[in-house]
Amino acid sequence: MVAVVLGVLLLQLGFITSYVAAFHQPTPRDIPIGVIADAGLPAGVDQQVTDKLNAIDGRPLQARVLANTYEARNLIADREIMGAYLISPTGTDTLITASGAGTSAATALEAIFTKADAAQHRTFVVRDEVPVSVHDNRGLSGFYLAIGWVVGGYLLAASIGLMIGAPRTLREAGVHTAIMAGYAAASGFLGALITTHLLGTFTGHLLPLSLLGFGVVFATGIFTMGLRAAVGILAVPLAILIFVVLGNPSAGGAFGSNVLPTFWATIGRWITPGAGTEGVRSIVYFHGTGVLQPVATLTLYAVVGLALVLGFTARAARPTRPVAPQVPATATATATATA
Repeated sequence: MVAVVLGVLLLQLGFITSYVAAFHQPTPRDIPIGVIADAGLPAGVDQQVTDKLNAIDGRPLQARVLANTYEARNLIADREIMGAYLISPTGTDTLITASGAGTSAATALEAIFTKADAAQHRTFVVRDEVPVSVHDNRGLSGFYLAIGWVVGGYLLAASIGLMIGAPRTLREAGVHTAIMAGYAAASGFLGALITTHLLGTFTGHLLPLSLLGFGVVFATGIFTMGLRAAVGILAVPLAILIFVVLGNPSAGGAFGSNVLPTFWATIGRWITPGAGTEGVRSIVYFHGTGVLQPVATLTLYAVVGLALVLGFTARAARPTRPVAPQVPATATATATATA
């Protein structure tokens, strides 16, 4: 009982520490943008502005010179930059953002250029090149959809582990895996159906979101099942540590990777909540551009989880070789003397 209480306390403190540390002071860092000089400006103005932006304390921006707005739109669509700044000879510039890639980065860009332009006695207007849906407040719907899929995956795996236990034979392992795959297909489709048709948040993306949902649920669930086969009941707190304590705050929901502290920004894309969140954004707002990295993350979890399930099940099911009884030395000596 003492061990259980201490374990829960550690998870609780880890939850508090992880969330507060990730969200207490979001700071823009290396947000990639392009700088464009409009016609009628002297040559080299764009490079001068780029150098000034890159020299801002804390390096919130990673600016580079672009030829025109056409190039900027293409790079935004390809997810190579998150915005662009068009310098105008009139003194009223244009800040091009892409809130579909993350509202926190778009908001940070507005704050940075508000301060920078005030120092130069200039003004700017904002043009959102990839706006979030009117039903996707602050772009958080994809995050909550991904979290719902993740929770379903590890809850089913934990429930199977607690009520049935780890599989004892490869046949049972196959049954458990099939149950998880069927559940992942159903929950992935239903989650996508709710957001695309029932709520109208992501209209027109039912099939790709269903496939993504299957990947998120199955990867999370089979990895948790693999932990159950490997370490037993400790799999439940380990799954909570990975997917909730570390995965949720680093997923890029409320704050994207360009405003999160380095640790959370680094691990977010390699945990299933972050993979799911980024996958939804890629599908809904960028026609699938950038979805390969989330797919790679989900594939990694699924492969490792399957390997753990099958490997530890095969090890547990391996028959033990009977040990031949040993004849005491005194009995051998007596038998020899009798003979």
